[in-house]
Amino acid sequence: MSASPALVCRVCSDRSSGKHYGTVCCDGCSCFFKRSIRKRAVYSCISGQGGCSVDKARRNWCPFCRLQKCFLVGMNAAAVQQERGPRKGRKMVPPQKVQPRRVSLSDGLSVQILSQVLMACIRQVRHNEHFAIFGRAQQNEILRHVWYECFLLRVANWSIDISSLVERCCDGHLRSVMEDIKALRVDLIELSLLETLILCRKEFALSAREATQLEQFAERALVALEPTAALPAPARLGKLLLGLRTVALRFNEFAVRAMLREVISDDGLALETILAKL
Repeated sequence: MSASPALVCRVCSDRSSGKHYGTVCCDGCSCFFKRSIRKRAVYSCISGQGGCSVDKARRNWCPFCRLQKCFLVGMNAAAVQQERGPRKGRKMVPPQKVQPRRVSLSDGLSVQILSQVLMACIRQVRHNEHFAIFGRAQQNEILRHVWYECFLLRVANWSIDISSLVERCCDGHLRSVMEDIKALRVDLIELSLLETLILCRKEFALSAREATQLEQFAERALVALEPTAALPAPARLGKLLLGLRTVALRFNEFAVRAMLREVISDDGLALETILAKL
């Protein structure tokens, strides 16, 4: 009797024994996914970019990107939540009954993923070439005021398509904001410069010296943005700046807080904890 062809894990390309949680994957990725969902783990990308390689040799390097890959290939958190106790001795749920990517918001899956995206966003902005020169205290003071602006800008321009999460989690107002930002079709240079304009706000400076530095960096970013904006059309710079104003609407913070209420509490204490960790 001929041996059946080897199955390959869709997450890390290691050998697989079959389907777990709706997708062909190895035991290692299956256990990682189950543990992450049951513990409601919140990871952040080790590179701050959200695009780490996930293969057999490097699957343990970045849990954030590994979990993103699990969701991307269709692993189903609902199947984890339906389990009761160890699987040994029980009948497995037939794979064809698993419905990947059809998890309700009440399950917390979509919010969990966006919470991880928030962590990655904070890690990314700390590596902004201008923002990075400031001390931790000054960075945190600014982020307390503009974290949601960075989050919206990054989510609208995330490295992988997370539009389904936006549709599932965001209210009508936030979806409209996201659509406006995506419509700008910014490149990586423009994204970095727009982020600098969000971060370098002298009104949040802790000293006169830092206020001067923040103002200078914002002016440099604006000057650098003009040539890139002039390439497609003369009116592009104005559109980009209007896009920033849309992102900065105070109501956006309340909407994002409501969406991430399990992570960002109204009293701000949870945000302080996140800033202290990242």
